[in-house]
Amino acid sequence: MMMRVFEALGCEVIDEPFYAYWLNATQRVDDPGYAATLAHHETDWRRVAEMVITAGRNAHARSYQKHMAIHMLAEVDLGFMTELQNCFLIRHPAEVIASMAAFRSLTPKTTADVAAAAYLVGIPQLERIFDEATRIQGGIPTVVDANDVLQRPSAVLAEFCQSVGLPFDPSAPIQWAPGKHPNDGAWADEWYQSVFATVGLQPYQARPSRIPDALEPVLEYCLPSYERIAQHKIKGFS
Repeated sequence: MMMRVFEALGCEVIDEPFYAYWLNATQRVDDPGYAATLAHHETDWRRVAEMVITAGRNAHARSYQKHMAIHMLAEVDLGFMTELQNCFLIRHPAEVIASMAAFRSLTPKTTADVAAAAYLVGIPQLERIFDEATRIQGGIPTVVDANDVLQRPSAVLAEFCQSVGLPFDPSAPIQWAPGKHPNDGAWADEWYQSVFATVGLQPYQARPSRIPDALEPVLEYCLPSYERIAQHKIKGFS
């Protein structure tokens, strides 16, 4: 959804450029869109890093890049982040776990499985990336909570855009064409069907995320990383 928002704001959008690398490295053959993703996207993380640095240096003044913490395996050198303006879009772990459980098996059987499941969700990896962004910037990077965008879109987006130097007109509607967009990844048909049905931000509706008892240890593992970063999120209050 946020790719659609920033596409509407005039940015070039780049959809999970490290996903094919991660799929190939981890051999997650059961992930939806596995074959199509490897067939159409770069699997060498070094080449991906070079691509994301040069992205947006064309007709677009900015590129909005959707990166996933889960894709940044330990071998990935985060040095490419020095060439980018790094921001963090977060969601409460309960929501992420509930969403991810529909696509990937997360239920732990042993104590070791709890950590493995948490890393499959991707939230613990955020700390390494957040710390690197903080070091590069010399201060706390911009953090946005997805639900805050849905609840107060104009206010939150205005504050976000101001923080990154992107023009924003709160009176202009943020709209887009329905269906698949050209810059969607090869996995889009498997993952983005709900987004395909949208033409703009929908009114916020609170949906309590209930996760099975078996996944509670995964949530507890993820919460400290989330809470540490969430304390820095922009509020978007006038």
